[in-house]
Amino acid sequence: MELNSIEDVKALTEYRKIEQIQSVEKKIHKLSFVPATISAVLILWAFWATWVGSIWSPMNIVLVAIAIASVGHANVQRTDLLKQLFELKYGK
Repeated sequence: MELNSIEDVKALTEYRKIEQIQSVEKKIHKLSFVPATISAVLILWAFWATWVGSIWSPMNIVLVAIAIASVGHANVQRTDLLKQLFELKYGK
């Protein structure tokens, strides 16, 4: 693409900014499913464990801790992406 004027440069910059905004919004949307998905998996696992009659072992506690950490990490990533989105949309 050949840039012939200042307006072309501004238009290209704005186009790239819009692409970045859409990319960040898409990532935020994907991360919004993590807490619900992890919760559903834990509930299904708890029903299965109850039905089978398994007892709580240290491994079960580790799995719950990993699930909690995953949700926490997803929330931190979402927060960082929201900060990036506000910087892109409204400047610093």
